[in-house]
Amino acid sequence: MKVNNNMFEKMLAVKGVSKKSYAAYAQIPYFTVAGWKKSNRVPAYAMVLLKNMPSSQTVTAKQLIDAGLPRAIFWNNDINKSIPSDIFIVSTLKRAYNDFVIDGLVSFFGRDSVLLALMKYRDRLSDTLIEKVLGL
Repeated sequence: MKVNNNMFEKMLAVKGVSKKSYAAYAQIPYFTVAGWKKSNRVPAYAMVLLKNMPSSQTVTAKQLIDAGLPRAIFWNNDINKSIPSDIFIVSTLKRAYNDFVIDGLVSFFGRDSVLLALMKYRDRLSDTLIEKVLGL
């Protein structure tokens, strides 16, 4: 898959990550990451690293809608309100935990972040929900 700089920068914005923090996370020199804009080509591994990068501590429903999850999942949320990521993950999964929603959360937050949130609030979740997420 060919990745251009616009896709990369859009994903950075959705995740709420700066190029500088991405470079530090990926252990790539910042000037290399900044240089991708001039060439308008981003290596495929950069998107994989960005996908697996933990997002910021807070998240809004709008960020997930922009990342591809349907608005219907967040019908009762203020889409611009910042909520701690772990609470957001758990409350979203309590409302709707089909494969599409689980895949969307895992691709946005990363598998480890989703599992950490589930383990943190394990006493408030059903075993069926946890098994469903672990099965993916």
